[in-house]
Amino acid sequence: MADDDFTPWTAAGAARLREAADALIDAIRTHANAVASLTSEADVGSLFLAGDELLPALREYADAQFDYTGTNYPLNALDDLVDEEDEDGDWDGDDDGPVVGVSILRRHDYLVADEESVLTSGRHAYRRVWPDDDAEAADADVTDLGRALYQIAHADGWDALDDVAGLEPVGGVVIIRPADELLGDDPEGREEDLFAHDDDSILFRLDDVRIR
Repeated sequence: MADDDFTPWTAAGAARLREAADALIDAIRTHANAVASLTSEADVGSLFLAGDELLPALREYADAQFDYTGTNYPLNALDDLVDEEDEDGDWDGDDDGPVVGVSILRRHDYLVADEESVLTSGRHAYRRVWPDDDAEAADADVTDLGRALYQIAHADGWDALDDVAGLEPVGGVVIIRPADELLGDDPEGREEDLFAHDDDSILFRLDDVRIR
């Protein structure tokens, strides 16, 4: 729009601003409900997806304010932030088309400070899942670190590893990438490397997730 075509302070502009405000209020409530329902860092992908849903309403309100007043302060800072993230390659919200699905890839690293303590925690978890089995059955099942971690996660979820005696969480990474083919219930026929990804296609990446 040419500068001489800009006509602020119109009734139509005021109406658009009020309409955008109503939509933004609804979007913020939806975003708050979505975020408030999250319970751990395991849900970080959902957090960013909720933000993607809120962003268009914020931008529409900023545009409506600009059309009415000639300024979009303070929401112009939001556009600056989005532009910086686009340049850094961390966020590509305006991609070539709609995303069919997303894959959330997580890696959390732990220092094994006391393997025997981890094995003990795994056997205790086994007994909680299978209360009719005795200690000998737990010992026979949990014979290595991998099996111990599985039994703990089986009983309490993977986030429970953060609090296991003998494990010290040191950091991690979360990668969100688009997925045209989503995993189904049948593991047969799945691609060999489920964690392979093209860096250029990443929707979001969060490095150095400090678990503790």
